[in-house]
Amino acid sequence: MAYIALLLSVIFLSVGFIVTRNNAKYILSGYNTMSEAKRALFDIEGYLKFFKRFHILLGISLFLGTVLISLINNNWASMFMTLYPLVAYMYMIIAGNKYNSDKGQKLTSYVVGGAVLLVAAFVVTSQFSDYETSELVLKDNVLEIKGSFGVRLTKQEILDVKLVDKLPERDGMMSKVGGFAAGDYAKGSFRLKGKKVVKLYVNKKISPIILLATSKGDVYYNSDEESADELYKKIRQWREL
Repeated sequence: MAYIALLLSVIFLSVGFIVTRNNAKYILSGYNTMSEAKRALFDIEGYLKFFKRFHILLGISLFLGTVLISLINNNWASMFMTLYPLVAYMYMIIAGNKYNSDKGQKLTSYVVGGAVLLVAAFVVTSQFSDYETSELVLKDNVLEIKGSFGVRLTKQEILDVKLVDKLPERDGMMSKVGGFAAGDYAKGSFRLKGKKVVKLYVNKKISPIILLATSKGDVYYNSDEESADELYKKIRQWREL
């Protein structure tokens, strides 16, 4: 997680230095679409100083905040790393209005700032349930892992059940094919080294892990609430019914 936070921080720091008085009319969002008349009402010199300070502080505080929070809880750190830049940009959009004398542009900024706040709220509500165990349910002939990126497997599709000590090694930072990976949790489809794709529904800090070898590919699962040994026994008994 620290590597991702560092990468994001470097990007934000770079943005603060990349935009200058000479290229702002080409690459500064909002300013690059203004007419010359509206640009005359905009204090670009003052704004660029504010813009640079903002991105330097955002880059430094994002990295330090993520690292410090991760010492307490990886899930909180992951949510901070996602939400903090959104809230910060909402502040930047609204605070930047003081450099603009055009009332129409100011109103647009408030609307955009509000939209960013709504996005942040949506991120919180949509991802909150992903920072917990995916529920595994055994039905008459179906094993279902519920929640985001869940999967349904029949008894016939499950070829073998094992307990393994650790997760297979994933294909670096680009391993996610379709899923969620943040904090301690990984859910959905991921590519391993060697390009094999598997499904993970795991808390990465917990072991052992149940490995379901299926006709649809390997599925790894564990739970915060029930030991892997107990789940393993339940699944084996269910398969024998």
